Amino acid sequence: MITVTQLPLQEVMSIAKAFAESGMFVDTKSAAQAIVKIQAGQEIGMPPFAAMTGIHIVQGKPTIGAGLIASRVKGSGKYDYKVMQQDEKICSIDFYQGKEKIGNSTFTIEDAKKALTKNIDKFPKNMLFARAISNGVKWFCPDVFSGPVYVPEEMNHVIEETSHKDLTIDIQSSINILKSSTTVEELQNSWALIGSEMQKIPDVLKTKNEMKDKLLPESSNSAIPAV
Repeated sequence: MITVTQLPLQEVMSIAKAFAESGMFVDTKSAAQAIVKIQAGQEIGMPPFAAMTGIHIVQGKPTIGAGLIASRVKGSGKYDYKVMQQDEKICSIDFYQGKEKIGNSTFTIEDAKKALTKNIDKFPKNMLFARAISNGVKWFCPDVFSGPVYVPEEMNHVIEETSHKDLTIDIQSSINILKSSTTVEELQNSWALIGSEMQKIPDVLKTKNEMKDKLLPESSNSAIPAV
């Protein structure tokens, strides 16, 4: 397995700032968000650019594309998998440790519909594989990622708008960086990150109230106070 060098804090902050300002990553609006993704990548053995493109933080959970999950299993040197059946109705995958079979993960179209899996009608084979490989890694070889990981399809029920929790995660990340800062430059950068996240609060509250008005019947809105 490829070993990823743990980058020093100052280098992570510098890379994160460049990634966020590049505008190339639509789900990363700030350096604090980029830092979270890069740090999550380091903890599961992914370099910064791979983490930025392959990891999406949804309600505090790192979600990773099925291709990256599969490649990490194959490259682990400890585990392997073999697709036993794959069509538009079912995906069945056997998992191995060395030559020994350690389990099977199967995900069917019925499972996908119950779970409201995203894009199941457009790309059923891909979606079924994503859920089968993700479940199998969690069940049989979680140490590949030093903990549980999820594919985006598992999190489709989460509203993809900035939430209070997402904002709290970003601010807390900035505060943690501030606490570990050791130079004047690091302190200045940390304060700038916190200020950037705090400026989002009015927009987040406005978005939340607008979503409440759209999703709830008019008769019930009066019973729910604005945030």
